[in-house]
Amino acid sequence: MASWTSRLTFPLWILSALILIALAQTPTSLSAQYKLGFTIFLAILFLYLVSLRLKHRHKVLLPWIRWSIVFLSTFLGWRYLYWRATETMPFGYGIASSIAGLLLFLVEAYGFITFLFGHFINIHPLLRRPAPPTGDPAHYPTVDIFIPTYNEASLVLRPTVIAATQVDYPQKRFRVWILDDGGTEQKCNDPDPAKAQKAQERASLLRDLAAEFGAGYITRASNEHAKAGNLNHALTQTKGELILILDCDHIPSRDFLQSTVGFFQRDPKLFLVQTPHNFVSADPVERNLKIYSETPAENELFYSVMQPGLDFWGTSFFCGSAAVLRRKVLTALGGIAGQTITEDAETTLDAIALGYHTAYLNKPMVSGLQPETYSGLIIQRVRWGQGMLQIFLLKNPWLHRGLSITQRLLYTNFAIYWGFAVARSFLFLAPPAFLIFGLDLCDTTADQLLAYAGPYFLTSFVVTQFYYRNVRWPFISQIYETVQSYHVMLGVLQVLRQPRSPSFLVTPKGEQIMEQTFISSLSRPFYILLVLNAGAIVWGIMRWLAEPWHRGAIDFVVFWAVLDTLLLLAALGAMLERPQRRTEPRAAFRESLVAEYDGAKMRVTGVDASRSGIKIHMTRDDFQAVLQCLNIPSWPRHDRVPKDILCRFSQATWHMHFPEGGSLACVLRNVAFNQPKERYDLGFNYIFESSTDERLAVAAAFGDSARLQRNVDYRHGGKSVPAAFWYLIRLGFHHGSLHIVYLIRNMLGRGWLVCTRILTKET
Repeated sequence: MASWTSRLTFPLWILSALILIALAQTPTSLSAQYKLGFTIFLAILFLYLVSLRLKHRHKVLLPWIRWSIVFLSTFLGWRYLYWRATETMPFGYGIASSIAGLLLFLVEAYGFITFLFGHFINIHPLLRRPAPPTGDPAHYPTVDIFIPTYNEASLVLRPTVIAATQVDYPQKRFRVWILDDGGTEQKCNDPDPAKAQKAQERASLLRDLAAEFGAGYITRASNEHAKAGNLNHALTQTKGELILILDCDHIPSRDFLQSTVGFFQRDPKLFLVQTPHNFVSADPVERNLKIYSETPAENELFYSVMQPGLDFWGTSFFCGSAAVLRRKVLTALGGIAGQTITEDAETTLDAIALGYHTAYLNKPMVSGLQPETYSGLIIQRVRWGQGMLQIFLLKNPWLHRGLSITQRLLYTNFAIYWGFAVARSFLFLAPPAFLIFGLDLCDTTADQLLAYAGPYFLTSFVVTQFYYRNVRWPFISQIYETVQSYHVMLGVLQVLRQPRSPSFLVTPKGEQIMEQTFISSLSRPFYILLVLNAGAIVWGIMRWLAEPWHRGAIDFVVFWAVLDTLLLLAALGAMLERPQRRTEPRAAFRESLVAEYDGAKMRVTGVDASRSGIKIHMTRDDFQAVLQCLNIPSWPRHDRVPKDILCRFSQATWHMHFPEGGSLACVLRNVAFNQPKERYDLGFNYIFESSTDERLAVAAAFGDSARLQRNVDYRHGGKSVPAAFWYLIRLGFHHGSLHIVYLIRNMLGRGWLVCTRILTKET
C-alpha cells in the first residue's frame, strides 16, 4: 500500500461525507426528488456498464469510475436515511407501531453502515503477485509446517501430510509436524476406557503416518486453550523462522512456500502472508440446493474481493490456515492469542498494534473441505461471529494502542458485520407485522417511497454487481444470511450477555451422511417465519382488495413478503440434508490425460481426482474400442452397463498417464452413461504399490496451483439481477417444496406409527 494513497483516500472520504450531508438536507419538492434520485441512479448504471466494457484495460479511468459510483451511491443512501429519520417515523400510531418503526429504522441504518463499509473496503483493492525466495537456497528461511488436528479421520489428514512433505522447497530448510490434540495424555488416560482406547489408537495411527512420510509428531499433556494452545505448545518444540499453518483438511500445492517466503525476505516487519481458503467440496447449501457447479463459491466474495481490499488498508488478517507467519513476532506476542475463540484475527490485531505488517496473496494454494452438514456449517459460523464480537468487546480496537484510524474502523466492522443475523431476523418479521398485525412501520406514501427508496434500493443492486459480479450472484448472499440468521443471532446475543462464555468448537470435517435424506433438526424456527410470511401474502391480498386507498404501501410490503418467502423456501431446501458418502477431498481435474489398457492408449478427459482415485470422461466411440480390446461385444442399449460386463471391466488393470508425468495403475470402480452429453463417466481406484505411488496421486490431484486457479475461475461468472431473481424462484419453489413434502411425509408416517401402537395396545 502506497503511503501517499492512504493519506489521500481518507481525507477524500471525510470531504465526501460532509458534502453528502449538506446535499441531502437541501429541501426540494417531491417531483424534484424523484427526478434527482432516478437521474443519479441512471448515472450509476451508466458508469457500471462502462466499467464492464473497460474491464481492466483502462487503469486511469477505472479508479475515477469507482470513486464516482462510491460518491453517488452514498449520496442516495444518505438521502434515503435522512428522509426516513426526519419524515417517516410512525410516532403517532401507538406504542407498538412506534417501537416497531424505530426498530425497522435501526435495521435500515445498520444496512447503510455496512453499505459504507463495503465502499470503504473495496475502494482500492491491493493485488499482489507471488514473491519467490531469493538468494542461496541453502540459506532460505527455515519453515515449520504445522498441521493441527483434533478428531478428524486419518483419511482427511493423510493427503495433507503427504502434500506438505513434498512442497517445492529445499528439503533441509523445512519440516512437517502433525500436532495431535486428539491423542493428548489427557485423552489417552480418560476415565472412560472406550474413549481412552480410541485416543491411544488414534495417537498410534498418526505416529505411524508421520513416520511413513517423514513428518514429525507432537502432542501435549492436556487440551487447554484448544487450537491456540496446540499451536503454542508446538512453538516451544520447534525452531523454524517461519510457520506455515494448515488445517488438517487443507492440502497444499507444491509451490506454496515458493510463492510466499519472498515476502518475508523483502519486509523484515512482515508478520503474516495469508492466502485463500480454496475448497474442493460443496458446503451444505451448495450440495443440498445442487448449485455447486453453477454458482461462484460462497467464500469467493471474502477471499477474492474483501481480503485484497483489507490489504490496501493494512488490515488483512490471519484466517487460521493457509498462512505463513514469522516466529519472531509470535514470540514477541507470547504466542497465538487465546482470549477469544477466533485466535487468528485476535493474533493479527495484536501484531498490527506492535507495528508489524500483514499481506494477502490472492492465489489458491490449498484444497480444503467445507462442513458437510447444516449443523456443521452453523457451528463454524457461530464461532466466527462470536469470536469477532469477543475481539471487539474484550480487546476494544479503539482502546488498543498502535492502530491507525482505518484499522480501528475495520476491526469495528468485523464485529458489526455479524449483526446481519439480528437484522435479517427482524426483516423477516416486518411484513407480517404490517400486513397481519396492522403495525405502521413507516409513515409515508407510495410516491415518497418510490422517490426516495426506489433509487437507493436499485443502486444497491448495481453497486453489488460492480464489486462482486463474478464472485457472487444477486440473492445468493441473502440465502446464506437466511440459513445462518436465527442461530447466529442466538450466538451473538450470548456473547453480548457474557463475552467470555463461548468455548471453542471444532468445525466437523470429513463427515459422511450414509443414511437417506433427512431434515436438519435446526430448521424448526424457519417454519414459523415461513408460515408468518406466507400468511402475510394472503392477508395482504385481502387487504389490497378491501383497502384501495392503501394499495401502494400494500404492494410494496407484499412484494417484500414474497421475496422473504422465496428466501425461506430456499433456506429450507438447504436444510434437507442429502446423502454424502465421500470420505476424502476430490478436486476438479479438467485435464487431458492418457488411459492405457493392455498396451492400447487413448486420450481421455479428467473430471475429478483424489488421493485414492480418478474419474474420467470417455466418448462412445472410445468406449466401444475398449470393449473390443477386452473382447466384450457391444450391446444395443447405451444408458446402462450390464452387470456381467461391468464385472469383467472391473477385473482389468488400467494405467493413467498424467500431464505432469508419471502413471498409476488402477481398476474400474463404476461406469455411468451421460445421455445428454453422449459420453461415459468412468470411476477408477488407484492401486498403490508403494508410498511413491500415493505421493504421485496426491501431487496429480492437488499439487498444481495453476489448476486450482483454473477451477476457481471456472466457477466465476456474473448473472443479471432479473436472471438471479428467476433463479431464486426456481430454487425456492423446487427445493423448498421438496423439504415441505418430506416434512409432511414424516409427520404422516409418525402419526400412522403412533395410531398403530395405540390400536395394538388396545387390542
